[in-house]
Amino acid sequence: MEPTENVTREQKAEGANLLLEQGYITERDEPTMMDEQWCHEYLEQVNDELRLRTLTPRGELKLFHYYMGPGSIIYDPERFSEAEAKAVLQKALGFAK
Repeated sequence: MEPTENVTREQKAEGANLLLEQGYITERDEPTMMDEQWCHEYLEQVNDELRLRTLTPRGELKLFHYYMGPGSIIYDPERFSEAEAKAVLQKALGFAK
């Protein structure tokens, strides 16, 4: 899968690196993730990059709603449960300490 107009080659590679290193990507790491539609395309691109590297981790996208609005996270389901991903996102976005 080729990078698209919306997701650059650099974003694709950096996203894959982040998912491998920390196990998740939030809008704190990639501000464009504030756009819910863009997140779906980004997830496909990141997973494609991991596939090209012949690595098994694959990300999942979850959207959680908070009092200040929605927040998106792409996470490795082998490292985090959905509840843990929600807690990580809350902390990353400053909704929890």
